[in-house]
Amino acid sequence: MTFAGDPDTRPVLATPAQILAEETLLQLLDDPALKNVRAELYAELAATPRGQTKSGAATLDEAISQWTNSLVMAEIGNFLPTPAPVWGTDDTPREWLGHTLPGVGTSGDNPDALYRTTFLEGDRRYEVVGQFDLARRPAQLNIELHRGNKVSPPPIDLNKSDLTPLASITDRDLQIAADGSFRITIGPEPESPVHLLSAPGRLTLGSRDMLADWDQRPSRMELRPLDDVPPGTFDPEEIAKAASRDLPPYVRFWAKFPELWFGGLKGNKITPAQGRNGSMAGFMAALSWDLAADQAIIVTTDPIGAAYTGFQMMDPWMISANGKKAQVSLNHGQTAPNPDGTFTFVLSHEDPGVANWLDTTGLDEGLGLIRWQAAPAGATIDTSTLVREFKVVSLSEVDALPDLPRVTPEQRAAQLAARVEGYNKRTL
Repeated sequence: MTFAGDPDTRPVLATPAQILAEETLLQLLDDPALKNVRAELYAELAATPRGQTKSGAATLDEAISQWTNSLVMAEIGNFLPTPAPVWGTDDTPREWLGHTLPGVGTSGDNPDALYRTTFLEGDRRYEVVGQFDLARRPAQLNIELHRGNKVSPPPIDLNKSDLTPLASITDRDLQIAADGSFRITIGPEPESPVHLLSAPGRLTLGSRDMLADWDQRPSRMELRPLDDVPPGTFDPEEIAKAASRDLPPYVRFWAKFPELWFGGLKGNKITPAQGRNGSMAGFMAALSWDLAADQAIIVTTDPIGAAYTGFQMMDPWMISANGKKAQVSLNHGQTAPNPDGTFTFVLSHEDPGVANWLDTTGLDEGLGLIRWQAAPAGATIDTSTLVREFKVVSLSEVDALPDLPRVTPEQRAAQLAARVEGYNKRTL
């Protein structure tokens, strides 16, 4: 199976469309009109209750930067001459292809997920051809087809049908050949054994390669139109105008997302685990933290045999800090288990010498997410099993716990160095 570009020399995600999108984003970030809109949004959000908290104020500029980059990447995806998957969301800046791309975030972005998005016309026909590196296959591949496009997120109620995809599959639904290749068709009528049924209008095709450790690799994936449609035009000036127009409602939506999704969760609290729909089938629990300098939160979870588990920390706007500079997330492969197979995490400002430490990066308060995906067949929500323990303790109490997996300062330094290497290698 052949893909655009040279699959033997380029990184998996460095497609021609990806290169065009990143170069265009870096060009458009200097647009004066876009900078003015950003400044107006900063002033607006700085006056909100969250913007006036110490942690909210400290992270607001970065949040607006990440939302701006996310919106511009989505606009670029809508203007591509031919629809193509683009890797956008990644809160941690990436250094590759001869440039540094700043963080591109929305809300609750998983550092273990490689998100790609394509915008399609629902009355047309397409195929997705892909291939896994079978020796380093991701823990899960999710693919979903949704109505609308990312530049205009709806004012959604998360308990209603706005997030329900038109169609969704995981790698468990694919027909995977001996060389790791697979094929999916998309269109208004079924055309193959693995087909995503579309609907009229503009649609979004989203995929997530879930990496349970950073030695795993994302799938190669390419979208190919099956109808003879001439390419569209690609005009950066028009993209800039669209971005300036669409940025205010986009930022306001994501700025309110902690209330929409978490219900305004504050203090040192955790929600009951809840199920996830569509191809994301699995479980999730959300938490908030508001810790004094000498406090910590202990969380013990059961991986329940899921192929992917992950725990991430976020600021009050639901943006994660740079995952290469701080241990703000831990996935299945990075977490040291307890003797009974459970995982115990410690959230604190100060490094307690615990292997599964999650760094608050100096913020007084913030949010967190725990995920279980690709769970065993028949797994059901059992809040007492998924989250075994959640409690606020003093750092001295953490020191006194005898059975927590621990690290020396030298081992911590090695752990952090491995994060940098692993994060960079994910996309090679």
